[in-house]
Amino acid sequence: MRDPLEVLRTTWGYDRFRPMQEEVVRSVLAGRDTLALLPTGSGKSLCFQVPALALGRLCLVVSPLIALMKDQVERLRSLGIRATAITSGMDHAEIDNALENAAVGKTAFLYVSPERLGSELFVARLPRLPLGLIAVDEAHCISQWGYDFRPAYLGIAQLRERHPQVPVLALTASATPDVAQDIQARLGFRAPNLLRGPFQRPELTLWVSRGEDKMGRLLRIAQRTDGSGIVYLRERRGTVRIAQFLLQHGIPAAAYHAGLTFEERDRIQQAWAKGEVRFVAATNAFGMGIDKADVRCVVHLEPPPDLESYYQEAGRGGRDGRPAHAILLTHAGDEAKLRERMQASFPSLADVRRVYQAFADQHGIALGSGQHEAYDLDLRELARRTSLVPALVGHALKALELDGTLALSDGARTPSRVLMRASPSVVYDLRVGDARLGPVLEALLRLYGGLFEEPSIIEEHRIAQRIGWTAARVTATLHELARTQVLFYRPRNDAPMVTLLVPRRDAQRLTLDKEALHDREQRARVRMEAMAAFAFHADACREVLLLRYFGEDAPRDCGRCDVCQGRGIGTAEHVRTAPTPEEIERLRWAIDEGHAAPTTLNGDR
Repeated sequence: MRDPLEVLRTTWGYDRFRPMQEEVVRSVLAGRDTLALLPTGSGKSLCFQVPALALGRLCLVVSPLIALMKDQVERLRSLGIRATAITSGMDHAEIDNALENAAVGKTAFLYVSPERLGSELFVARLPRLPLGLIAVDEAHCISQWGYDFRPAYLGIAQLRERHPQVPVLALTASATPDVAQDIQARLGFRAPNLLRGPFQRPELTLWVSRGEDKMGRLLRIAQRTDGSGIVYLRERRGTVRIAQFLLQHGIPAAAYHAGLTFEERDRIQQAWAKGEVRFVAATNAFGMGIDKADVRCVVHLEPPPDLESYYQEAGRGGRDGRPAHAILLTHAGDEAKLRERMQASFPSLADVRRVYQAFADQHGIALGSGQHEAYDLDLRELARRTSLVPALVGHALKALELDGTLALSDGARTPSRVLMRASPSVVYDLRVGDARLGPVLEALLRLYGGLFEEPSIIEEHRIAQRIGWTAARVTATLHELARTQVLFYRPRNDAPMVTLLVPRRDAQRLTLDKEALHDREQRARVRMEAMAAFAFHADACREVLLLRYFGEDAPRDCGRCDVCQGRGIGTAEHVRTAPTPEEIERLRWAIDEGHAAPTTLNGDR
C-alpha cells in the first residue's frame, strides 16, 4: 500500500491535505466503514480518490450527479488515471464493455449512477469486481429522513453482501444527526464511525434582510460588493429577469438553469470563472462541483425549501477564506409562498398518472417494456400533453422517482461515442472494399485508438474534415453502420434524462405508497418549518441556529449576522477572518436605502 501523502503529492501536486481530509483517508485505509460529513468546498472527492490509488484496487463510486461524475472522470483521465462512468443513456454493449474492463483490472475508478445497481449486467459482474473501496457520494440520498431521498440508493446494500470486507466511505455535505445515524444503518456499517468537519464558516456572514424592494436591495448589494456573486432563485424564468436587470444597471451578469444547452451553460460557467461575468442568476442547477475562490456574495432572492439546500448554496461563498456574505432577501409574502411550494411538491395521484401516461405516449413505450432504458425529458412537451404547468409535471416525475418507478438526471454533456462491434477482419474488408462506408471507418481508426476495446469519444465534424464530407453525411453513415451491427454509435445528447427502473405499467392502475408519501410529506414539512423559522422568526444568532440544526455546538454568537448586529454584538473580539465593523456597516448600508449608514437594523428587520 502506497503512502497517501505521497499519492497526494505525486498525483495532484499538493503537499498537505485540507482539514479533515487526512483523517478520513487514514480511516478508510485502516479498513473502517466511514461517514464523512464535510461542508461544501472541503474537497470530498480526494477523500476516496487518494485511498483508492494508495490501495491499488478498484474504487466503485455511487453518485446521482451525472454531470459531476463525468467531470470527475475527465479530471482523473487528464491525470493519466483510468476512470469511467456508467450512466443513464448508455447502450447495453457500452455498459457491458465498461463493466468487463473494470472486472479485469483495466479501471481504477468506476462511477455508477444508483439506478444501475439493480441491472442484470451490473449484478452479474458484481462478484468479479476487484473492489478495494466503495464510495457513496451524496450519501444523504439513502436516508428516508434526508432531504433528497432516492430509493435506488437502497441497492447499495447488495454491494455489502457481495463484498462484506470492502470498506464503505459515505460522503455528504449536510446531514442532521438523525440522517447521519440512518445513513450508517442503511449502509450496514460494521461499527459507527462518523468524522465531521467543522460546519462553522467564520469568514461567511449570514444575513437576512426584510423589506419590499428586493430589486433595489439586490442592486445595491451588487454595486457595493467586490469579486463574484451568485443570485439563487427557485424558477428558471426568474433567472433571466434578474440577469437582464443587473445588465441594465451595468453589472456583467448571466442567467443559468438546466433548460439551457450544455454549450450555453459551459460558456456562462467559464465566463464567470474567468471574471468576465460578475454575477450569475441561477437555479440550484448552478454551483455543484464548482470551486471558485473569490465568491464574495451569495444572494437568495427567496428562501430555499430547507436549511440543507440553504447551507449548501450559501457555502459557495468565501472558499478562499476571505470575508464573504450570504444574504437572504425576503418580503412579507415569502413565508406563505414557501408553504405553498412545499404543498405543491406533492401532486395528486391523478396528476401523476396523467404525466406517466403522457411520458409513455411521447416515447412510444409499450406495456411491460422500457426497464433500464433512458429517454429524453422535455417538461414543456409533457406540460402541453397533460395541460399541466411544467412545475407540476416536474413534481409528478419526482413522486415517481421517490416511489422507485424511474430516475431523473439533469442535462449533462454526453459527447458522441463509438465502439467497434464487428471483428477486425470484417471492419478491414469494409475499409478497403466499400467505397460508401469505408472512408468513415478508415478515418475512425486513424483518428481514434482503442475502438475495439472500449467506447471512444468522437467528433463528427473532425471526421468530416478528414475525408471531405459534410458532418451530416458522416452522422448518417455512422447510423447505418450502427444499424448493421458494425459498430455501436451513440450521438451527442445534452438533454435531461429519465431512466425507467421497472417495466412500463398501466397508468390507470398505477398506485403510490400512501403511507410512504405521507411520511415524506411530513418530513418535508418539518424541514420547511425549520427554514421558515430561520428566515422569518429567528431571534438568536443565525450561525448558532444553523449549527444547532446540523448537530454542532457553537461556542458563542457569531457577532456578524443581522441578529447579532441588531443586538449590538460586535465582531472585533471574534475571529480573524470575520468582516471588520466597517465591512459590516458597508453591508448594512448596501441593503438599506443607501443614502446614509443606519445606526440600527430596525428598518431592515
